[in-house]
Amino acid sequence: MEYSQYKPFPLSIGYWLEGHKLEREEKRLAQRFDLCTATTRAEWETLESYGTGVPTDWFPNGVDSDYFAPDGESYDADTISFIGRMDYYPNQECMFEFCRETLPLLKARRPGIKLVIVGADPSPAVRKLGEIAGVTVTGSVPDVRPFVRRSALMVAPLNIARGTQNKILEAMAMGVPVVTSRVAAGGVDAVDGEHLLAGASPQEYAELILRVIGNPAERARLSAAGRARMLSHHAWESSMRRMDGIIDRCLAGGGRRSVEHKEERAFQL
Repeated sequence: MEYSQYKPFPLSIGYWLEGHKLEREEKRLAQRFDLCTATTRAEWETLESYGTGVPTDWFPNGVDSDYFAPDGESYDADTISFIGRMDYYPNQECMFEFCRETLPLLKARRPGIKLVIVGADPSPAVRKLGEIAGVTVTGSVPDVRPFVRRSALMVAPLNIARGTQNKILEAMAMGVPVVTSRVAAGGVDAVDGEHLLAGASPQEYAELILRVIGNPAERARLSAAGRARMLSHHAWESSMRRMDGIIDRCLAGGGRRSVEHKEERAFQL
């Protein structure tokens, strides 16, 4: 339903109707299972709000912290990055707004600041952002990690965000601080102000970004705290243990289906 707030009429009506139909179907389907799960706390809270009477729980997505790891190389204090497929509307929309609203605020106080937008299949409108002074649109790259590691921080100012934001997990695992929207922060198991920084307006984003790139000690603090949080709360091993516990609890509850079909016991919304 969030798309309806960003699409022009009459498309907005179509997205609004589809959103309501999908929510109704989620509620109906949830009641057919013994236990329903989600992969983020925010989605679990939505699931609980449906009031289906079915037990619910959540377990986090994981990140390969060996692959996405710091490399010990230096970074450019004037470079910030955004990572994501650029044929995906939420990524496009947030970069359009960021370049229009937040980037001028940053340039006014730090004229040399640069933004690198890294992601496959940028639309012509996204490529046009590369005409803005200081903005680079790379298109597809063989490996996103060097772009993230060389940046002072990664931004994820998404206005439309559901599910786990893997771009945030991966940046934090690489020891790169993240400035994100509050709605996107709900997709990771991290605490605002401790492991990442979350805002909700161009002014907030600008202040948070300048706070990090202008203070090496603050960047180092967020770098260490973010990496540690990924290791403790988004490691695949611990996430799978949590999932196993959910399945065991479901089976112990004597659900409607047989043990042979235990994989179907936990319906992933």
